[in-house]
Amino acid sequence: MKILLTLRQPLFPADTGGKVRSLNIFSRLAKRATIHAVSFADPVADAAHICEMRNLFQSYTPVSWQETKKYSLRFYGELVTNQFSALPYFLAKCCLPNFRSTVENLLAREPFDLLFCDFLQTAVPLLKCSFKPKVVFEHNVEFQLRKRKWRVAKHPLRKMVFNTEWRKTRPLEARVCRLFDHVLTVSEEDRQMIQQELGANHVSTLPTGVDTDFFYPLGNPCQPGRLVFVGSMDWDPNEDGIVWFLESIYPLIQQSVSNASFVVVGRNPSPRLLAIAAKCPSVEIMGWVPDVRPYLSQAEVVVVPLRVGGGTRVKIPEAMAMAKAVVSTPIGAEGLPFENNKQIRVAERPQHFAEAVVGLLKNAAIRKAMEDAARKEVSGKYDWEAVVDKVEELLNRVTSGESLELADTAARQTALVTS
Repeated sequence: MKILLTLRQPLFPADTGGKVRSLNIFSRLAKRATIHAVSFADPVADAAHICEMRNLFQSYTPVSWQETKKYSLRFYGELVTNQFSALPYFLAKCCLPNFRSTVENLLAREPFDLLFCDFLQTAVPLLKCSFKPKVVFEHNVEFQLRKRKWRVAKHPLRKMVFNTEWRKTRPLEARVCRLFDHVLTVSEEDRQMIQQELGANHVSTLPTGVDTDFFYPLGNPCQPGRLVFVGSMDWDPNEDGIVWFLESIYPLIQQSVSNASFVVVGRNPSPRLLAIAAKCPSVEIMGWVPDVRPYLSQAEVVVVPLRVGGGTRVKIPEAMAMAKAVVSTPIGAEGLPFENNKQIRVAERPQHFAEAVVGLLKNAAIRKAMEDAARKEVSGKYDWEAVVDKVEELLNRVTSGESLELADTAARQTALVTS
């Protein structure tokens, strides 16, 4: 099979959950199919990553682009200006003529079997592309993600921006999901949302994987009282969750655990987060690190305090693969089939979240049982090769015309059962 793959950015470095998932899937798929990739890339800042992409795929075409730095004056200026655009900001900056023309020129020049768009950001610019079949991989239900941001935002300007973002995103996302030949999601919840809210029936779910050869218990002792969070801090849901944790949950933990400490690992923390963390000596904001495993290995508990999100959090099975006890909010653990109080603890309100963390910090036997159960669960079921097996099967069905028919039939049967 010959695939034209569109990506929002180079997959290197794999420093976000989306890039981790995409790299693990597409690097393995590239050994089974011929993949020609296209993505936005900064010719200077991404020079080394462009070389890695060319080594990974049969060929790779970068589309020159310099993304505006988040939290800069230009960034805020673009956000304000975008309020008068029909496109949400996160899509407007990707809907560039040179991206579409690059893709269409490649499709006209070579006999591809499939166009595979990774993320909504690369699918919307190709809505009018007549090539078939087209598949979109929805790592998140994007309108729902922004709607959740709007609901929890307190600052009036942030609330206004997120309100317009989700309302602009919803009709565009619906068009993509209906017009593309197949939609892939990362959770059953997302599949149902796309079917019920966006009216697309040809939707399949891919499980989340973890590289257990890379993430495994290192054998070194934990730091007593150490809590760790891993995630890109320039992703709004992560920042919102950590700010909420620091303001509403961590002080409750400190009241019960005098030696508690908290380490946040992830790229591009904002000045706002750094200022909040600076008020507490036991909190350390690490920023980007080349390897998250040494920090995870020090944790007695890994926390995932997300109030906003979509898709599934790769960070949870990665922590579990290292035999770490995880405490998460329901949204943080959404889409992952782990059993509460067995492989994970799930708590929503600050008091309950703090109690769950304190209980694990103070009871080594319960913590050890959860660590063992979590490691056993992901080691047995969360293999990336199995995920790629399903991707390959679905793509073969799409190119043969079978997958669409089967998905529509399944959707009609589901509707009959539930009506």
